[in-house]
Amino acid sequence: MGEKSKTILLVEDNPDVGFLIQSLFHDANLPVSFQVIKNGQEAVDYLSGKEPYVNRENYPLPVIILTNINMPHMSGFELLAWVKQHPQLKNLPVVLMSTYDDPKHLIQAASLGAYSYFIKTSSFDDLVDIAAKFVS
Repeated sequence: MGEKSKTILLVEDNPDVGFLIQSLFHDANLPVSFQVIKNGQEAVDYLSGKEPYVNRENYPLPVIILTNINMPHMSGFELLAWVKQHPQLKNLPVVLMSTYDDPKHLIQAASLGAYSYFIKTSSFDDLVDIAAKFVS
């Protein structure tokens, strides 16, 4: 990878799913690096540059956020709403991920300004295609 990698903030409380997503991006040969956070509150701390995420060289702002919906401390919906309320982050694309194909979730995601809504039981190749637009 000769070009500088772009950062994806992956907010996922299931380490197996996080590993799978990172592996798929690696296999797709995209110039990305991941910052993996376990819940929405940690993502807020990361995006705000709070300890331990103060150093932007080590913890750069992402080009896209991939977040699970159902997590402890703060849901993906709450994280999305928080991102959209902050002028310096509001244009940051947020992809919500869920294991449930719930039309209410899709409507809520759209109303909050999500870039996309991804069902984890689908092909993860679709998720790579969505994010590739921001890292290529």
